[in-house]
Amino acid sequence: CFVTSWLVLVFRIEDFSYTPWGIISGLFWVPGGIATIFAIQSVGLAVAIGVGNAFIVLVSFVWGIFVFNESVQSLPAACISILCMMTGIFGMAFFSSSTTTTTITNDDDTEEEESSSN
Repeated sequence: CFVTSWLVLVFRIEDFSYTPWGIISGLFWVPGGIATIFAIQSVGLAVAIGVGNAFIVLVSFVWGIFVFNESVQSLPAACISILCMMTGIFGMAFFSSSTTTTTITNDDDTEEEESSSN
């Protein structure tokens, strides 16, 4: 993929130029990737990717509206949508927990499984 992406420059399919926005984007992207690795180790793949992708949408919305002055059809509806998304992010992160299974041995040498949440 890395090698083939340079074919754009060789065949001049698109104009190529560096912009300050591309550099700034890269400065945010690399720490975000590192934070994703630590998040997966801490909370698991599903929660980390879900929360991370939702924050990508949130940051893109904020940058689009406030930095690039993009227009939306209804700003109040867009803000309510973002509030709903943030509520979902909070719910997903707060109410997800890992479940562990332990084995308890009774006096009669029978085993029971007990499920507990961390």
